[in-house]
Amino acid sequence: MQLNSSNLNLKQYESMLKLKNGQEIFLRPIMELDRHLLVDLFNRMSPQSVYLRFLRHLNSLPESIINRLINIDYHSNFALVAVLKKNKKDAIVSIGRYGYDPDEDGTELAVAVRDDWQQVGLGKKMLSKVVSIAIDHGITNFIGMMDPQNTAIQKLLVNLGYKVRYSMESGFYRVEITV
Repeated sequence: MQLNSSNLNLKQYESMLKLKNGQEIFLRPIMELDRHLLVDLFNRMSPQSVYLRFLRHLNSLPESIINRLINIDYHSNFALVAVLKKNKKDAIVSIGRYGYDPDEDGTELAVAVRDDWQQVGLGKKMLSKVVSIAIDHGITNFIGMMDPQNTAIQKLLVNLGYKVRYSMESGFYRVEITV
């Protein structure tokens, strides 16, 4: 059953987050109205960051991915965004999400951080919050694919204390995470 945000109390997932550099940023669930903000986030990511997130080179964010990110039920599929308000305009600087993939019969886990917001603890905190929400929804096992050279995510998963198992599949790591 597809729910929309008006059916749920999404305010419970809103919070302010203080980063290592002292700056605060607003976290909230993604909304259908965030379509243009997601495109802006994508356009502000380096080709390397885009590749590490999507495991392919993309010149633009496909409509199918945007729809998968914003059309969620907030239970088996959930996404948090970190929103910066600048010059009276919102900008998404990070997204963390989990989503059930029927083809894999598992729940994918992912995070993306705009390049100019990396190295301030945002990715770690986003991933931790998304996993915490998943646990509240009864989800404790995740899957995903990653580039073997993405050592930043590998270190992050270890630092968060998750049990992680890697296996090579078509040149990428298939990652299984248990929290």
